Amino acid sequence: MIGLRNSHDQPFPVGLVAGTRVFVCDNLAFSGLIQIRRKHTRFAVRDLRQLTARAVGQLGNHLVALDKRIDAYSDKRLNDAQAHDIVIKATDCRAINTSQIPQVLGHWREPEHEEFRPRNAWSLFNSFTEAFKDINPHTAITRGEALHGLFDGCTGVALPS
Repeated sequence: MIGLRNSHDQPFPVGLVAGTRVFVCDNLAFSGLIQIRRKHTRFAVRDLRQLTARAVGQLGNHLVALDKRIDAYSDKRLNDAQAHDIVIKATDCRAINTSQIPQVLGHWREPEHEEFRPRNAWSLFNSFTEAFKDINPHTAITRGEALHGLFDGCTGVALPS
């Protein structure tokens, strides 16, 4: 997804965000995986095409890394004890709070989608993201980053920075 922000009276820079989740709100909240900002100057409109191309290029690199993550998560088999351990570690790294544990485990035990029935890290990861649907989008992005760090460590994923 891509989000744009601008204003007619120029109190803040032109902005573009891109990622698998973006948030653009009329109260000026603005977040996403890729963020590009540009001051309002004489050539801001001219430069918009180049800024957009740069953001899309960066997003492409992140999507390749995301594909590697999904493959690694899918290849990592988990039993219930391992899944429960990861859920507790997720509370330690603040990816979820303790009140969300039953919801995550419920999605793990009875996935809503057929593709999440295999007992692997990808299925467990999606149990968390199902629980994230009920929280503030900005909070979900922050917690998703913590969750990726946890799952990358559990599956041995090493992605370039």
